[in-house]
Amino acid sequence: MDFLFEILHFSTVNVLTTLLSPLFWIILLVVLFQYIKAGKLEKGILGRYKRSPFLNTLFSMFYGLIGGIFGSIIFIYFNVYISQRDFLLLLPLSLILSIIDHRFICFSYAGGIISLSHLIFGWPDINVTSIMFIVGVLHLIESLLILLDGTNGKIPIFMEKDNIIVGGFIMNRFWPVPFLVFLNDVAIYPITLISILGYGDISLSKLPEDKAKETSIRLFIFSTILIIFSIKSQTEQIYKYILAIFTPVAHEIIIQLGRLKEKRGKYIFKPSKNGLKVLDTLPGSIGEKVGVNPGDIILTINGKRIHSKEDIEEILYYRPKSLLIDLLDIKKGYVSKEYKSKEGINSLGIVVVSNAPDYHLVVEEAEMPLVRFINRFRRRRSTFRN
Repeated sequence: MDFLFEILHFSTVNVLTTLLSPLFWIILLVVLFQYIKAGKLEKGILGRYKRSPFLNTLFSMFYGLIGGIFGSIIFIYFNVYISQRDFLLLLPLSLILSIIDHRFICFSYAGGIISLSHLIFGWPDINVTSIMFIVGVLHLIESLLILLDGTNGKIPIFMEKDNIIVGGFIMNRFWPVPFLVFLNDVAIYPITLISILGYGDISLSKLPEDKAKETSIRLFIFSTILIIFSIKSQTEQIYKYILAIFTPVAHEIIIQLGRLKEKRGKYIFKPSKNGLKVLDTLPGSIGEKVGVNPGDIILTINGKRIHSKEDIEEILYYRPKSLLIDLLDIKKGYVSKEYKSKEGINSLGIVVVSNAPDYHLVVEEAEMPLVRFINRFRRRRSTFRN
């Protein structure tokens, strides 16, 4: 037990020391920039931030440090040693692969390619076990961070599916994760590395919390298998080949399985014939205070049937001092909510899925970087010929 406390203390001190590193703050600025980009979409739909990019970055830093301490404990406990040459090709290859698709920046793909090249051709000279163990632990950390923090940055969106406009959510989270491993170069000594873990997903057929939980479980199973295979590969050569093939293939299966389930699932946030479906509520709004949740259907307000945003605006135009909202709760069924205000009520602070949506708010699915580049090249050639 004393040994574990020593590992915890050593890991915590070294990970927190990263806060003094200029590199860590540069990476944190990159994370902040990503949240500012996502915030533009959020402000376009909601009119304001649900949580500021700066606050999102602070939360990401906190969870990233917790994840780094957890990962460092595992690396130290299992005596993981790496060499600088192990990562000389790993990061550049990940960046090259990301040109094809953003998801290929994950070390699962580059690690699998480099490991297979080493096993078959003997080049590059790397430690397959160490690389794959680190990839496994990083995915384990990622699965826990998705479970804890994956939906905190969810942004309501509208997309065109099956010739109708449906609502959904984009989840975008980034975590700078400093972790401690031992570098085996001329001598063995501890070194703190920094990794950026991220979670990007679209939820149309599930509630964001359910989608994040499902993704977290899949990643947890994947990372656990990867860690077990890595440990076995220390003594059995065959497991190194299994790791090199299993890692990228299984990771891709997880992603494609999630996309397939999303495609085949029934869209939760599509227009309702019975009333007006709620997509999201703003923090501190009346909708949140009375307990209106995503997926609920507003049936009546003060006895008047509600079918559109205009129906709500018409009622709130006279700034009523009390509201009686009848709605179909996604979990509880038919319920009534009441709210009173001496100043008068002019907004519910909710985002709804209307039969007549604002098309300028509709989000298109992103193309792969390589496909986007080819399409731009084709358009330029077509313009030149004309």
